[in-house]
Amino acid sequence: MKNMFLKTAYIFKVLFLVSLAACSTDVNPYDATQKPVVTATPAGVISWTPANAQLVRVYKGDTPGDGYDARLIWSVGANTKNSIESPVTFGVVPAGATIDFAKKEDLKSGEKYTVVVTRADPKGEGDGFTNTSNSYVGNFTFTAQ
Repeated sequence: MKNMFLKTAYIFKVLFLVSLAACSTDVNPYDATQKPVVTATPAGVISWTPANAQLVRVYKGDTPGDGYDARLIWSVGANTKNSIESPVTFGVVPAGATIDFAKKEDLKSGEKYTVVVTRADPKGEGDGFTNTSNSYVGNFTFTAQ
């Protein structure tokens, strides 16, 4: 009787581990080709590839910011998934976007700024527990002129 119980427990343990492994299989693996490659001119013209983005932010300084930290000076968000088209100009709200945050200041000649471009996963879907999306973020630091 004891052997039967151990065999049954072993079978359930194996089935549990197999189902756990199946659940943890990534249905939408990270695709490095979706990560934005960002550039910016000293005048504040921001470009990136692949073409469209979900969010474009500009921070003071030579490191990327973290959301709405004190160094954020300009941010635009997409009206629909990845609806911001490259290129955009600092301070100008592009088609397909809404101003998310803006300090009333221009780029200052000689100062460094970091652009952060975020793309929503074009293959992902769902939200919360069923989310299969990845976020792709690229950044670039430039000196204003």
